[in-house]
Amino acid sequence: MPRGDSEQVRYCARFSYLWLKFSLVIYSTVFWLIGGLVLSVGIYAEVERQKYKTLESAFLAPAIILILLGVIMFIVSFIGVLASLRDNLCLLQAFMYILGICLIIELIGGVVALIFRNQTIDFLNDNIRRGIENYYDDLDFKNIMDFVQKEFKCCGGEDYRDWSKNQYHDCSAPGPLACGVPYTCCFRNTTEVVNTMCGYKTIDKEVAYEKLRPREAEGLTWAWDEWQSRDWGCQAGAQPGSSPQRLSVQNVIYVRGCTNAVLIWFMDNYTVMAGLLLGILLPQFLGVMLTFLYITRVEDIIAEHSVTDGLLGPGTKAGVEAAGTGCCMCYPI
Repeated sequence: MPRGDSEQVRYCARFSYLWLKFSLVIYSTVFWLIGGLVLSVGIYAEVERQKYKTLESAFLAPAIILILLGVIMFIVSFIGVLASLRDNLCLLQAFMYILGICLIIELIGGVVALIFRNQTIDFLNDNIRRGIENYYDDLDFKNIMDFVQKEFKCCGGEDYRDWSKNQYHDCSAPGPLACGVPYTCCFRNTTEVVNTMCGYKTIDKEVAYEKLRPREAEGLTWAWDEWQSRDWGCQAGAQPGSSPQRLSVQNVIYVRGCTNAVLIWFMDNYTVMAGLLLGILLPQFLGVMLTFLYITRVEDIIAEHSVTDGLLGPGTKAGVEAAGTGCCMCYPI
């Protein structure tokens, strides 16, 4: 295609071939290295976890999640690196489609989770209860649960009574932990010495009543309405001065569940949530667009050399040999 016939050049031809190539190589290489790092950390964590054999649930095993994430990132990014170096259209298209499919799946998953948020919360609570059953056996889950309970000032999944699922905290169990909760459910100690028995006999305390904000009493449903209206105690079905149930242990331990506590935190800190979503989705979208532009540029150059014989020299069959020439064929003249 003659260079003067600009009307026949596709819109992406204005981008430099080399700029697109190096950008895609750097993009793929960075995520390839990140994938390898995540995979290495996951394998190391799984090896350590196997020394204290615990849960079989992948949802509750961060090491398994890291391994799966690392494998996907490593393989997909390697395809991108190889495709961008070799200018292989099949691999480039495969890389673009895989990124696009992953992006679509994440978007659909997020939308479905929002539409069926009650089922999503129940799913999370059920898995947290399964983790609580093995709390003292799974160090990964124990560390995560302790961190969440301390940082978000919560206890259990749905509420603090989830700890009765643990064989040591069940009210019928022998020992000092019976009918209690871990010390990470307690209010912060004011002394340097941590009272690990501060949650002693808190699960079976009697019910008391006090006036409080609906958000703290009813969990996420109240929080969602409140987040939208910001009118404390005045949502539909709630009147100022209402007295919902509250437990007499509220001054000893955190009684609200961690699932609601974390979700409420995300609602209140929507900028953090937006930044997190952009950090996950934007790189994939940029990868799809960058690969698409690079594919169109490579196709343009192949089409140009198919007509003019380009770097292949006169008298050769450009259309037959173009696919195997790799990156050398595609340098602009």
